[in-house]
Amino acid sequence: MSFLNSEALLDLLCAEGLLTSEQRQFVVLQKGKQRQKLLRQYAGRRRSDQRRGERPEPDLLDIIVSLRLEVKGKKSVPLTEEMIMQAVSLKFKIPFKKLDPLDLDIDTVTRTIPKSFAVCHLIVPVDVRNGILEVVTCNPDNQVALEDIERANQLKVRPFLSTRSDIRKILTEFFGFQRSISAAEVQFGAPGDGSSVDIGNLEQYVRLSSAMELSSSDQHIKSAVNHLFSYALDQRASDIHIEPKRDICLIRFRIDGVLHTIYKLPKAVHTAIVSRVKSLGRLDISEKRRPQDGRIKIGQGQGEGGKEVEVRVSTVPVAFGEKVVLRLLDPDVIFQDLNQLGFSRRDAVVYNSFTSSPNGIVLVTGPTGSGKSTTLYSTLKKMATPEKNVVTVEDPVEMVYEEFNQIAVQPLIDVNFSTILRNILRQDPDIIMIGEIRDLETARYAAQAALTGHLVFSTLHTNDAVSSIIRLEDLGLEPFLIASTLLGAVAQRLVRRICPHCVETYTMDAADLRKMGFPVNEDGAVKLKRGKGCIQCRNTGYSGRCAVFEVFPMSEQLKKLVSDKAADAELRQVAIREGMTTLREDAWLKVRKGVTTLEETLRVAGEV
Repeated sequence: MSFLNSEALLDLLCAEGLLTSEQRQFVVLQKGKQRQKLLRQYAGRRRSDQRRGERPEPDLLDIIVSLRLEVKGKKSVPLTEEMIMQAVSLKFKIPFKKLDPLDLDIDTVTRTIPKSFAVCHLIVPVDVRNGILEVVTCNPDNQVALEDIERANQLKVRPFLSTRSDIRKILTEFFGFQRSISAAEVQFGAPGDGSSVDIGNLEQYVRLSSAMELSSSDQHIKSAVNHLFSYALDQRASDIHIEPKRDICLIRFRIDGVLHTIYKLPKAVHTAIVSRVKSLGRLDISEKRRPQDGRIKIGQGQGEGGKEVEVRVSTVPVAFGEKVVLRLLDPDVIFQDLNQLGFSRRDAVVYNSFTSSPNGIVLVTGPTGSGKSTTLYSTLKKMATPEKNVVTVEDPVEMVYEEFNQIAVQPLIDVNFSTILRNILRQDPDIIMIGEIRDLETARYAAQAALTGHLVFSTLHTNDAVSSIIRLEDLGLEPFLIASTLLGAVAQRLVRRICPHCVETYTMDAADLRKMGFPVNEDGAVKLKRGKGCIQCRNTGYSGRCAVFEVFPMSEQLKKLVSDKAADAELRQVAIREGMTTLREDAWLKVRKGVTTLEETLRVAGEV
């Protein structure tokens, strides 16, 4: 009998202090009834899964996990499959390995051992190091299967333990995706058979015979693209990059602001994947020479727990074909509570004074990817009450939201920021959001709207909040108009949060911190925090992001200086004297609170 289906497993959990003797007795009494309950739950899919060997009869491990028992001495902490398998790994002296899909190579997983063998024995090959094949299994008694792998591959096998659910998920996703890609590659034409003609915009072969091109409606490609979306959402990715290279199609995800290489696919399937994405985004599939923009709405999950995610599609011709970038706009990220964005107490008070003003202009500044859209959408959502008419002008509309009246810029039919703003006041708006002030005409219409009693929000690309005034002057807006309409500006950046699972404390000398420009008052060793790196954060030490802000309000003295065309440095000096916290200072406050690290502060605000 397998160890995971014997009462020796219960004895181990009691010995490790995870279960009480009463809980052990409860499991023994309930296991027959619980097994029948699990069998009924599997009934809808069990027959087909068992035929493929993917769903065996529930064993004692399944039963213990399904009973949702609390860990001994820890109220409301459930006993999870991972805790159980870690206890098993200690007993059998087999290291536990948390499977991270981003660390796995699809060829190693799918081409080292046959799918039927991997699924039957629940084994995942993960890496080959120094001539040793590392495999992950959930069964500590799997010695016979491991010996078979050794003989077949002529490699020594080093086993690791992981959870059954993680192994099943990896096998299903990787073999399913590989099957779709392989079938598409065969249909499109294997590399080297002469059927692949177009290898890029700058390099093309010319031959007389016609090329067989894979239809974007092909089921294999549909499955592959669906997998990419699901995978990206599971990994909390903000962007998917589909990049053509000379011999491969590279898939990368941006997670917490950092790009990770996910797949290196055969170049033969690149055109088909791009065509499928373009058809979903209602773009012109035949047009490959010009950049195109579109959008897709995808549903994740079912029932009340499901949600819809907006996807912005951007295609551009590069050296070896069309590159596609998909921006995933999760409503849970775009619409947040303003109190959770990261404003300090002082900045929150000032920003709330902006939003409660009856009229004026509020600018949010920062580079691309600094969270400006999240700040604006979260602000507008809070302000969009039944008594207010919120109108937005965007290029493009990032997230469709019912409470706003959203207008998309369409340059081809002369619908741009300035032409819309020329007519928007007839729509009786209370609050206007302009996607970006890019030219003098748009700036003047925004000022006119503010002067006629409307609250206007917009963005600018500047390095800090005070520079927004100089930027408006550079566009040609008169200083007296800026002084009379601008309520203030907010500059922001995104920093990565320290992973809560591996946070550790360390010390730095106060003198060294002062040399870096940080306002440290004490002397000697200063305690700071950082992430050590763990399974949950993929050894980065970070998990998630938060914003750092510089909130600049227009006081009476600053209005006078602006009207007198004062220099940027003078404006900044007065703003700091009146209490403005700079980006670097706000980032430093978050370092002292243990939210982010010193390295992140230097990265995003090093030269500010």
